[in-house]
Amino acid sequence: MLNCRWPFALGFVAAVAIGSVCAVLPAAEPASDDWQAPARAARKKNPIAADENSITAGKATFVKECLSCHGAAGKGDGPAAKDLTKSPGDLTTAKFWQQSDGAIFWKITEGRKPMPGFDQLLSEDQRWHVVNYLHSFEAKDKK
Repeated sequence: MLNCRWPFALGFVAAVAIGSVCAVLPAAEPASDDWQAPARAARKKNPIAADENSITAGKATFVKECLSCHGAAGKGDGPAAKDLTKSPGDLTTAKFWQQSDGAIFWKITEGRKPMPGFDQLLSEDQRWHVVNYLHSFEAKDKK
């Protein structure tokens, strides 16, 4: 008779153990579209002057690495954007430009799917040049 109860007892113990673990784990946070850089990254100052040479270098890198998704005008309407599961960001909005250069640099560096991180693909200077070039997309009606 003891052998008949063994599978039931084992199943009961497993269910209690799993239930106990689930009860103490915090509920998963819903995914957020609000992509924030850590405060330390956001405070980072741009070490490269936004001069003509930097902007030209940033544009060349943007055209090669970013245009296919973000589009020529930075609106997120590049030719590859239609194939992505998530729309690329619009780099021209006032909301985008409420971020510091450091926050934008961090996002370029780290990436977030479907955008890759560029920390291994681009040098630090190249990423700062892109930040300087992106200012050409800056919304004129910053709010």
